[in-house]
Amino acid sequence: MITTLIIEDEQLAAFRLEKLLKSLNPEIEVISVIDTVESAIKWFESHPHPDLIMLDIQLGDGLSFDIFKKIKIESYVIFTTAYDEYAIKAFELNSVDYLLKPVSEARLEQSIAKYKKLSSSGQNVNLQKLLATIENRNDKYKKRFVVAISGKIKIVETGDVAFFYSKEKSTFLCTAGKRHYPIVFSLDLLETILDPEVFFRVNRQYIVQYKNIEKIDILSKSRLKISTVPLSDDEILISAARTSDFRKWLEK
Repeated sequence: MITTLIIEDEQLAAFRLEKLLKSLNPEIEVISVIDTVESAIKWFESHPHPDLIMLDIQLGDGLSFDIFKKIKIESYVIFTTAYDEYAIKAFELNSVDYLLKPVSEARLEQSIAKYKKLSSSGQNVNLQKLLATIENRNDKYKKRFVVAISGKIKIVETGDVAFFYSKEKSTFLCTAGKRHYPIVFSLDLLETILDPEVFFRVNRQYIVQYKNIEKIDILSKSRLKISTVPLSDDEILISAARTSDFRKWLEK
């Protein structure tokens, strides 16, 4: 049997993946389905490592790479992701395979065949090198902002920013705690220094962070409205020119 662990926070995606795995290879035994980084770490601490892990990168409580920082994974890993070409090359070199969502049956079958070939030859994969590669990639993106307010200097971590916006020819950031601070960067410049996996320029006035999008309303085929947490002072509409790219970004 090929013992397999699924780490996926979308219930329907996990159910579909489990069904596909079992239909493709009767030797595959899905031993558990886990949906968070924290629960995965606890699972690995008390269970033998499986032969294979199907691992989603973006989980509800963070990136699944955090699991590798706590646990030395001894299993083969197939990632489900939509990362850019640079990161995908890292997956190709240091993991069994990567699958773009939504996972197709044909690509999954290829990945399972690749896993069987690697495992039968005893060839190992270098997950620690993969983690280092991804982290080096993220080094080129801005990690924090220094803002001046009321005669004091304050540091705001980029991950704590819910959205950036422009107003009256100035640029501001809004934190998850709904604190607004002026910054010296234009939105055009911010687009080049923020991680595009995390932030998206939805229109001329707003750049939003993925995890702070609470609701998306469909106004028409080419028009969307998003609500953020915290709620923005303005109505945030996705420009018609960016709607298609925005939908693709959401599926990463």
